[in-house]
Amino acid sequence: MREKISKGMNQLRKKWTVLISLSLLPIVLTGCVRTTPIGVLLQITETISAIEEASYNYGEGYTYEGNHTVGSEEESTAPSSSDTGSLANQGIHLGDGEYAQTIMVYMVGSDLESEYGNGSLDLTEMMDSGVDTEHNNIVVYTGGASEWQLEGLSADENSILLLDGDEYFLLDTTPPQNMGNPDTLSFFINYCLENFTSETYSLVLWDHGGGPVLGYGIDENYRDLLTLEEIKSALDSSVGQNNMRLEWVGFDACLMNSMEVADMLAPYANYMIASQETEPGWGWNYYFLGDVSDITLDGAKMGEIIIDAYMDYSEYVFAEYPRLYSDLTLSCIDLSRYQKAEDSLNDFFMELDDSLDIQTFPELVRNRENVRDFGDYSTTFNYCMVDTIHLLETLAPDHKTAGQAIDAINDMVIYSRTNMLNAGGISICYPYQTSEEYTDECIQIQENIDFASDYTGFLRDFYAIENGETLSKDWNVSNAKTGVTATPMQGAVGSTGSDITLQLTEEQQANFASGGYYILCNLLKQGFIEKDEDARADEMYLYIHGSRNVTLDDDGVLHAYYNNNVVYMKDEESRSDIPMILTEKEVFENENRYLAYVVLDKFGDEISDWKFESAQLQIVVNDEYPDGIIRNAIPLSDDEDNMNNPSKQLIDLEDYDYMSVAARCSYVTRDENGNLMDFFDWEESGWMMGFEQDLSKNYELEVIPIQNPENFVCIFFVKDTQGNISFSEMIPLK
Repeated sequence: MREKISKGMNQLRKKWTVLISLSLLPIVLTGCVRTTPIGVLLQITETISAIEEASYNYGEGYTYEGNHTVGSEEESTAPSSSDTGSLANQGIHLGDGEYAQTIMVYMVGSDLESEYGNGSLDLTEMMDSGVDTEHNNIVVYTGGASEWQLEGLSADENSILLLDGDEYFLLDTTPPQNMGNPDTLSFFINYCLENFTSETYSLVLWDHGGGPVLGYGIDENYRDLLTLEEIKSALDSSVGQNNMRLEWVGFDACLMNSMEVADMLAPYANYMIASQETEPGWGWNYYFLGDVSDITLDGAKMGEIIIDAYMDYSEYVFAEYPRLYSDLTLSCIDLSRYQKAEDSLNDFFMELDDSLDIQTFPELVRNRENVRDFGDYSTTFNYCMVDTIHLLETLAPDHKTAGQAIDAINDMVIYSRTNMLNAGGISICYPYQTSEEYTDECIQIQENIDFASDYTGFLRDFYAIENGETLSKDWNVSNAKTGVTATPMQGAVGSTGSDITLQLTEEQQANFASGGYYILCNLLKQGFIEKDEDARADEMYLYIHGSRNVTLDDDGVLHAYYNNNVVYMKDEESRSDIPMILTEKEVFENENRYLAYVVLDKFGDEISDWKFESAQLQIVVNDEYPDGIIRNAIPLSDDEDNMNNPSKQLIDLEDYDYMSVAARCSYVTRDENGNLMDFFDWEESGWMMGFEQDLSKNYELEVIPIQNPENFVCIFFVKDTQGNISFSEMIPLK
């Protein structure tokens, strides 16, 4: 109980919270309680270490290194099915009845199981589903987690389970196997094909997913996953060698519904069931198995059952717990119709490539900018996964071959449900505003699986121009004419705000790709610091708000419409003196979406029981919640090697005691030419601010107008079509 913590321990906890908050937060944040300079805080670290030597483990990391994501420290070789022998040879007989389906579940536990127990929860759902196991085989292969929470499962071995009514029958175990090794997947499939007879066979791939570039299934013991080529290899050496096709393959994983994945699966399965977006922590609702009977259901019908169970359950959760709201997609793809869709996609991009040159390139970049990226709001990594139909509609809305491709893709997506805009059922990877390495790997993987050659040819030509001769000779906007005028604000916020403007030259207009702005607060003017406390106090700023929501009018004027509002956190006792730091990610007609970075704290009687989780809050302001609501909390790894692995949305704020926010304060910094640098490259002042919110109290958000806009400034950032960025001077809001 917290009451048992001594005064000294409580003071230590507060100091440690400040340090952890500062070290974990990926961007600058602000708060309401001023703290001491960083130099003093570093001394506290030594004091804490002297009191008790403790280690804090924030999870294993995984490094993206081309086709095979990190080599394992120890190798494993998957056994062949003959190593364990058939069930009949072991004296195990499953009966002589007719079996409709065999559903194989390849469950790579990863941290989803070891940290959160999600694998065990889904195994329990299967047991409680009421599935007809007299006429269907539900076989599960478990491994890939450092710990299993379901009694009877161990991380020291991989297990093969058969669901029998409402309990599991342990068929077999093997020594620990690397589930990121394609031989392990093919072993499991072959084991099922050899030992179970049914009308159809289907496969569920359970775990994390990172789209076609990063692949699927993170084995946390071997630090490995399955690339598309490796999944293809596993299927080829199992179903391919048996000259048969799976009825359906489902990914209970994030971001795996893409044209590239469909291309890889098409020779081996009739249907694909997967999500374009990230999935919430609960994943699929395995009570869908209750609809499985003695009647053989094809992949189209099973897809509909699985999708409805997933969406209906998630909508129920959202109604009961609004703070768990997530973007959802799940679709069923008829893979027999895939080739026509790919052919028509090739036809469109061959024509688009023929017209691609330095004159058409800028408009193409601006159109790509307007296509929504999946995972952009729920992760911190740019997977470059876009809806294929939305992409075609945006690139060439009136193009004949684009229309034909859209029709073919719509014909392939036979059932789909979503709560998102511009989610037509299947994605494609179109790298944009990402690293050159990721772009090269995307194209390489597409070529390796022989995916849409005219599309990959277009991508190569697109990036040749992007990385080629400079198109814009003058991209410095530091001396551009700027202005601020009051304007009525539209949408959810509905208040009078500021229309902040920046005039571009004709050359800059022609090569404009995207832009955005920062709102900064001057600490001295706002009264957060006294002049005698720091010799450069008048140069010290805090980041308050950021957005990429800008528009370029026909006269070349860039507009940032800022509502002059800020969001605070309050409870029944107090309200923070300084607002939350928000980055506006998406703007819809009646809803604005923001992100805020925090550290969640949980304390026990002993320091060894303390837990800290870096997280990203999803905050929404709309007509129903005009003061904003925290819609979700997404865990963030502090391990840079693990940042590109998408995490399902798993955090329940009620599991934590406090929400901590900390922010560094920075001095104005210019480059050698006297131009402002990116705010996040400004010199750190050594000061920080923060606050701690007790999550046991009735806390909520509150939107209020800025009382003294003269203490706030705006800085535009503008990017050209080749990725060059320039920053404006500081523009006072009043």
